Amino acid sequence: MIRVVLRGGPSGLGPVSQVLAAEGAEKVAVTYYGQHVHFELTDEVEMVEGRALRVYRWVYSTAVAE
Repeated sequence: MIRVVLRGGPSGLGPVSQVLAAEGAEKVAVTYYGQHVHFELTDEVEMVEGRALRVYRWVYSTAVAE
């Protein structure tokens, strides 16, 4: 699990999240209310509570298959 900053996506999804991904992963997905919300890595870094966190930007959402 890594902590990252998420930009865009659903308004209820907090900007700082812990996601299951390898450090520096190009893409991450977060499950949120029946959807997979997909984000891509940017070159940005944001300081949060004294830690430099990588910024991921929203690109699209897909429905969770049942």
